[in-house]
Amino acid sequence: MGVVSINQGKLRGGEAISDNGVPYYEFLGIPYAKPPIGNLRFKNPQPPEPWDGERDATAINEENICSQIDLMKGIPLGSEDCLYLNVYTPKLPETNTKPLPVMVFIHGGGFIHGNGIIKKDLGPDYLIENDVVVVTFNYRLGVLGFLSLDIPEASGNMGLKDQVQALKWVQNNINKFGGDPENVTLFGLSAGSASVDYLLLSPLAKGLFHRAILQSGSSLNHWAINYEPKKIVDQLLEKMEYSGSTRDERAIYEYLMESPISKLLEASFKVIANFTNNRISFGFVPTIEKDFGDNEALITDKPYKLLKEGRFNYVPVIKGVCNKEGYLSSALKPNVVLDVIENKNFVDHWAYELKGSNKNKLNSEFLEAYSENQQPDDEGDKIGVDFFTDFDFTSGVWLSGQIMARKGVPVYLYEFCYKGKMNFLQHYFGMQRKGAAHGDDWCYIFKHADVSHFGDAKDKEVRANVCKIWTNFAKTSNPTSEGISVEWPEYKEDLPAYLCIDEKITIKTDYKPKKMAIFKEIYETYENNV
Repeated sequence: MGVVSINQGKLRGGEAISDNGVPYYEFLGIPYAKPPIGNLRFKNPQPPEPWDGERDATAINEENICSQIDLMKGIPLGSEDCLYLNVYTPKLPETNTKPLPVMVFIHGGGFIHGNGIIKKDLGPDYLIENDVVVVTFNYRLGVLGFLSLDIPEASGNMGLKDQVQALKWVQNNINKFGGDPENVTLFGLSAGSASVDYLLLSPLAKGLFHRAILQSGSSLNHWAINYEPKKIVDQLLEKMEYSGSTRDERAIYEYLMESPISKLLEASFKVIANFTNNRISFGFVPTIEKDFGDNEALITDKPYKLLKEGRFNYVPVIKGVCNKEGYLSSALKPNVVLDVIENKNFVDHWAYELKGSNKNKLNSEFLEAYSENQQPDDEGDKIGVDFFTDFDFTSGVWLSGQIMARKGVPVYLYEFCYKGKMNFLQHYFGMQRKGAAHGDDWCYIFKHADVSHFGDAKDKEVRANVCKIWTNFAKTSNPTSEGISVEWPEYKEDLPAYLCIDEKITIKTDYKPKKMAIFKEIYETYENNV
């Protein structure tokens, strides 16, 4: 047992042993904010409250995941009382011991589902074995995390502000667990990665972290931002059979505050399911906020504009994708992949309309770029999968990384290509496809009770390499500084190198130049004029 005293009171943690026999301490279910219940629903997070005596942090209450709909069963899960985190540490502080680097993980799930506290989903074993402190946490999801009414009581982005509050908690308390508050690496997967991007863009997070790792997600990805939050609010009210004025934000706020959580969740789930048919979309996601002059807005301008103008937090970053991200669209929205394959329609899937003759030009350019280098053994949906790999994920991740690099930020780009027995999404959907799908890299970072035990010797070697690279970066800002056979150079315009993570780790250059050029043209033309 380990006992620590933090600002809110004493915590009693437990002891655990990693798969490879490394002992560590775990402190589970620690409140990092006041429960956002009652009149705090939709409001920005408040600091945590103290407790008397010694709080048991040896077990997790699984009911304290954030309110969401079970995507398989369609029923409500979790609680509004959900702002908790876990801390895993190889050692507690002793006199004259050097504090350890801290890695804070933001979970994915499209901003509408998932959690950061259930250990069977997010076992820290393989990171902990590299002598770092690991923090995982929940944040408000869906309508509770991202409703935007353009009023101070429901300004939007509450889930992202929860993440800022968690980072503040880390700054105030992590030294008590042996962690270094001056050496915090923020990392995330999918919507968690897009969240990291938003925190890079936000003045609210300035100084709260010192490095960032972004796995398959960007604030530039179409699914990670809603430019028309009123539209989804109107659809929500319709599903809830609201009879008041849809123009009276105060009345809407009062109605939603008084609504039972089950009704709110079920109606929002119906809205999300039908929000758009031409692309992956999760509806209740980050939005651009109105500035009420209270310095509490997380983001008040378009992400692409902020990047281009250099208005972001300058810290070293790793950014990357899986090489077949588009398998997610083929699983969730097969009709849109079919539209590209059969109708050669690349241009009607954006969140905004591509205009006139430019639309025809772009469609021709996309068709040429994605039809090149076809091989006899290619899978039949390759053109569609490759397009949605780039449309859904790669273009935003890659282009934002290039912009940051031009501004002088150390940027390391990678592509994860490994197909093994622990590829998470392919296991989840029962796929047997070439390459790595969206989320397939999850179990090469974290232990997952349902998937990790399938790994063979080669899978474990790849996992060891990835975890070593990630923790090297957290320790030194150099991802290949120790125990890695290649030297991963920073991305530069005159040397556009990136790391290819497969059975062997190699360095490649010039990532999809023709395809990325088309996406860049669209971002330049449209993203500043939405």
